[in-house]
Amino acid sequence: MATPHQKLSPSQELMARILRIVRACPDAASEILELITLVSQVEAATAVDPKYRDARRVIARLRAPLWEMGPADRQKLLTAAETIRKVCRLKEDEIPASPIADAGERARVEERLASTLSGEFTPAQIARVTGIVAAALQD
Repeated sequence: MATPHQKLSPSQELMARILRIVRACPDAASEILELITLVSQVEAATAVDPKYRDARRVIARLRAPLWEMGPADRQKLLTAAETIRKVCRLKEDEIPASPIADAGERARVEERLASTLSGEFTPAQIARVTGIVAAALQD
């Protein structure tokens, strides 16, 4: 007797769809691995990130890939972006134009670094580290 198909969580469903994109567009594999990492954080970070900033970044990255591709492959990425947007119930105007265009990103990074490094670094040092991390996110 076959076991009934187990319902996937939203992040598992998204990862499965993204893996199908890798099969269809192998040249995008390294970028897709980064996306899978971000997507895997969406469900786990919901309590920490109720505004879905990670999901927004994934959507923006899918809409503006770092590689050239044909129209069919491009459409697959746009479909994946739309799926993520719907699962997270995000409005179109909530999606940044680029993965790093979220104005709250630097403040969020600085807040997490400050809570993690508060006993080890001064506020000035944390601000410098935040600047470096923010610059790395822009690349």
